[in-house]
Amino acid sequence: MKKKNSETSGSLLPSAFADVELQHIERAVAQLRTMKHHSSGTLNVDYWRERLTAVVTGYALVPAQKQRIEALRLALDVGGGGPREPTKRGRTTNRLWAKAA
Repeated sequence: MKKKNSETSGSLLPSAFADVELQHIERAVAQLRTMKHHSSGTLNVDYWRERLTAVVTGYALVPAQKQRIEALRLALDVGGGGPREPTKRGRTTNRLWAKAA
């Protein structure tokens, strides 16, 4: 049985696997929105932007997934107050999200 060209390149993971990553990031962004008004901790917005970049560069995405990524980037820009430098104030919950992944 012949392999398709996309299977022989082997450089990108299938788009079906990207859905799991995107769902995880969507949950994190939703959590970011709810935590915006709480002082108990924050999510590192830059970390989630990096995760989105990893999805873009690591998976063979379909147009609907690309739209989800753009929507997530916009939500991070709006909800996270734009790009920011990491601070020592407050604690981050990234480790909690990483455990859930």
